[in-house]
Amino acid sequence: MFQGISASFNPIGPWPLLLLASLAVVVLTVWAYARKLRGPGARWRWVALSLRLLAVLLCLLAALRPSVIVQEKKKQPASVVFMIDSSTSMLLADEASGKTRWEEANKTLESAVEAIKKVDPDLEVKAYRFASTLVEPKPDEAKPAEPTGRETQLGTAMIEAEKRQAESSRRAARMIILSDFASNNGVNPLVAARRMRDQQVPVVTVGFGSQNAGAGSRDIAVREITAGPTVFVKNKLEVRGSLSARGYAGQQLDVELYVEGQSSPVAKTRVKVPEGADSMPISGLAYIPKTPGDQKVTLKVAPHDGELVVSNNEISTFVTVLSGGLNVRFLQGPGVTWDFRYLMRSIMTSPDIEVDGAVIRRPAVGDKSEVDDAEFNPGRYNVYILGDMAADFLTRKQHKMLAEAVAKGSAGLIMLGGRNSFGPGGWGRTELADILPVEMHPGDGQFEPPGGVSFVPSASGLNKYLLQVGSSPDESAKLWAGLPPLQGANRFGPPKQGAQILGTTSGPNPEPMMLTIETGSGRAIAYGADTWVWARTDAGRLVHRKFWRQVIFWLSHKENQGDDQVKLSIDRRRASVGQSVELTVTGRNAKGEPLTDVVYETKVEREGPTPASEPVELYTRGDEWKGSYPAIGEPGDYKITVVAKRNGQEVGHDSARFLVFQDDRELDNPSADLSLAKQIAEITSGEAVPPEQLVKYLRGLDHSAYTEYFSPTEHRVWDNWPFFLLFTALLTAEWWLRKKHGWV
Repeated sequence: MFQGISASFNPIGPWPLLLLASLAVVVLTVWAYARKLRGPGARWRWVALSLRLLAVLLCLLAALRPSVIVQEKKKQPASVVFMIDSSTSMLLADEASGKTRWEEANKTLESAVEAIKKVDPDLEVKAYRFASTLVEPKPDEAKPAEPTGRETQLGTAMIEAEKRQAESSRRAARMIILSDFASNNGVNPLVAARRMRDQQVPVVTVGFGSQNAGAGSRDIAVREITAGPTVFVKNKLEVRGSLSARGYAGQQLDVELYVEGQSSPVAKTRVKVPEGADSMPISGLAYIPKTPGDQKVTLKVAPHDGELVVSNNEISTFVTVLSGGLNVRFLQGPGVTWDFRYLMRSIMTSPDIEVDGAVIRRPAVGDKSEVDDAEFNPGRYNVYILGDMAADFLTRKQHKMLAEAVAKGSAGLIMLGGRNSFGPGGWGRTELADILPVEMHPGDGQFEPPGGVSFVPSASGLNKYLLQVGSSPDESAKLWAGLPPLQGANRFGPPKQGAQILGTTSGPNPEPMMLTIETGSGRAIAYGADTWVWARTDAGRLVHRKFWRQVIFWLSHKENQGDDQVKLSIDRRRASVGQSVELTVTGRNAKGEPLTDVVYETKVEREGPTPASEPVELYTRGDEWKGSYPAIGEPGDYKITVVAKRNGQEVGHDSARFLVFQDDRELDNPSADLSLAKQIAEITSGEAVPPEQLVKYLRGLDHSAYTEYFSPTEHRVWDNWPFFLLFTALLTAEWWLRKKHGWV
């Protein structure tokens, strides 16, 4: 089909020069024939002249290079591009029908696609979803998956959709966007709209949601969580946080603490929402972990009526529960000595040990003492210290419970010397007589020689973990020899079979002062003196601390804690997508020196049914190894593992878990921005259409304006075979006449 015809000329030279040349050629041609146009045969001479002039005119016409421009209608491929918002704000149920924005948008999209197919089957329908990226749904997808996008990059998605259309050589007849238009990242949508205008792509905006879903809505959000980051087994962990509550002023909110692996909360607290407060602190939540390892802890507030968003009602982090955390119970009799204070202080300098001390001032009465029976339950404490306390300050039941705890290996026991310890304290008549390493008799007593007594390690004792206070046996012997003497010591009965004497008193007739025994699955120590005088000198203070730390670890079966150790630490337990998790690896041998002959292999994997791991490169910085992991994967729980190998054999490993989360910008302001939708439509010469009017709007479109267009086609009159053949025919006919009549 044609619409409009026009002509154009493109002469080979300037018009005046071309006219003069044409006139000269015509005049010369007529002049050549003028003398012969009269007389016999004049009629054929006029015919020959006419043929020559026609050929000349064709030459002159070719010099003008005329063309005929014809407007021809052509078909073109075109698409209607649908873009539907798949960010989490589309899950808000603030539509008039009570449905979510997502449900209404999908329903509208389905009707619109059917309408386009009926309007013009030649129009291609292209559908995309967008949030932080633009995604084309799979053709075989039966039901649209619910939105999971944590941010809306509307402008970026518009530009990407137009770019894909250009690459496919299909014109975008219309770009139809179904969204709440709450764009919160990426290219400014108005900048993208101006680009659509330049590309002549009208944008139809279809808005969903309420513009009053922000300040006028009700929402509870747990914003922060603080815990640990480390805690020892059986020690108390306090968890704090903060929450915001919009629309619940004056109400009481129950906050629950959950621990990974437990279906019910381990602690609860109540927070009152004051008038006009943006956030409230969460405190008073604690629990005591029973097993070591990384555990996820979660603060949660149950959803309330009228709450627009419920996915932000909880927040989680990880806490490392250390197995090295030991609980010690120190029970001291009423004759409080300096030893109680100094020993407590030395033990508490260790970050691995927590000690609870108590002075028992009165004997037990019947089945009641100043100590609760629960103090002796299996697993309650790792080590018990009994200092200068008579047996009758505890009940017979408690004697039996303590003896059973030691025999079964759930606790260790050390009894210190004193006037009310061992035999003089009546302990030989209790169940503890069966587990201590010495025989006990009421008349054993004490001895306090002038100048005191010194503690002398035995030859075998210097090679035992308990007395290794130096880097070698010789150095340990020097340190022990340099300690000040003690005031006195208990006199023990005969050692039991299996007992080991690690130290004796000084003097010509040494007596056992420190004995150990392994009884059943547990361990016990009898130490016949006090040690507080050691802690009063600079050199002795270090020996005192190390000695007591090693006593606690040996009684708890933790003496191997001095072997090669590999430790992994990370700078954060919660990382938002895009942040980096910095890790530090340290390796130490039994002497505390850095491991220099090992290779570290480190990997990160996302926990789940099909975990995929990726390596992390480490580099040295002093005595440490450093690395960095960019958390750019999917939100979820992750685990970093480091393995130290020497000659291909593992010598130690450690791991740490952390949580990757997506900043939920969608829920910070859930209001629909319908004014932005209107601006985009106006800039692009499109239209802002209510969802219920979209099908009607599409049916009223002039689809031919997008699938048909008129294209100018140039037809050159002079540059073709018919023109050349006509010119040749005229000259040939003119030559034939001249030949026939003998004019040549």
